[in-house]
Parts: sequence; structure tokens; C-alpha cells
Amino acid sequence: MALAILAYVTIIGFLGWAAWRSGATEKAMFVVNVVFLWLSAIWFFGYPALIIPAIAAAIGYLALLVVMTSSDLRVPVTVPARRPGRPQDERWPLDER
Repeated sequence: MALAILAYVTIIGFLGWAAWRSGATEKAMFVVNVVFLWLSAIWFFGYPALIIPAIAAAIGYLALLVVMTSSDLRVPVTVPARRPGRPQDERWPLDER
């Protein structure tokens, strides 16, 4: 099994090197070859080769959502100062008509 993993890494490395130095067709064929290597890994290793990338993608998506939505935690929120001469009722911050 270790030799199969080493062979996959070597093949993907060689294909990536060739795609980096060649044209658009070679880049498209690199993507196709990586997909076929992944499918053959699913055939060879079974369910773990399918579920581990899915779990990694879910973790990545969750981290991206946390980073995108946590900007309010980094920016301090300030309360507007009360203006003199204004009635101080409970609706004052919302009463900007």
C-alpha cells in the first residue's frame, strides 16, 4: 500500500510538472488525470478515499464561513453619543426620522 501511495505521488508530481510547463491542453489533461487517479484510489482503497476528501472540504468550507462572518468580532462597536437638548426616551437610538 505504501508503494501505491508513493507511485500516486510520483505520477501526480510528474503530471503537475508537465502541466506547469506546457499549454492549455496539457493543463486540462492534468485535471482529467487527477480525477482518474482519484477514482482509481477509490477503487483501490475503497470508502476512505471518498470520504476523507469530503470531510476535508467540509472543514475548509466551515473555516471559510467562520472567517467571512467573524469580521464583526474584530471591529469594535461604538455607541453614538447622546445629543444635548434631545428628549431621552427609550426609542432615542432608533428615532432618526
